[in-house]
Amino acid sequence: MDWRKQMLITNGQILVRKMQYSNKDFFLLFKWLNNKKLLSFIEGPSSKFTKEQIIKKYGPRAKGEHYVTPCIIEFNSLAIGYLQFYPLQEAEILEYGVKADKKQFGLDLFIGETNYWHQGIGTTVLKLMIQYLFTKQGAVDIYVDPQTWNTRAIKSYQKCGFKKLKVLREHELFDGNLKDNQLMRRSLDKPPDLSE
Repeated sequence: MDWRKQMLITNGQILVRKMQYSNKDFFLLFKWLNNKKLLSFIEGPSSKFTKEQIIKKYGPRAKGEHYVTPCIIEFNSLAIGYLQFYPLQEAEILEYGVKADKKQFGLDLFIGETNYWHQGIGTTVLKLMIQYLFTKQGAVDIYVDPQTWNTRAIKSYQKCGFKKLKVLREHELFDGNLKDNQLMRRSLDKPPDLSE
């Protein structure tokens, strides 16, 4: 497979590539999605994932058979995290209360290698992805929806120009309980700031 076709963006140090349907990439997700420190921010610390569950969920995405595009984040050639982007679906458009006549994307990411937290890598990846979605995918708006208690993620999104829109009540399951999410939007009318 041609590596250049799999690479979406890079700034030299950081590279975002499409996830492959491979044991290597499935193992990365298995490792990260069973890390209790990471799960304290996504899914919930009591969550557990089998390799079979990961292949069932992420396999169709990696094969291009799903509307979500899954990606692996690399830092200095080491895989450290996961990112996905997708055109908003009808259910999200209705729930968010946005117009369906524009090209709008959702975006999610996490740094799975927790020793790379608090270094600004996630924020840099966000800035690169914002530019990619606006310039290469034709996005007009990009949406994220971190849980309301995840102030670290919300601050990172705000650094990248995302604005709070509304709270989505009991939106996401976290450790068996429905939690509120903060819907945020970044619009094309605000030019991407790629400065560090």
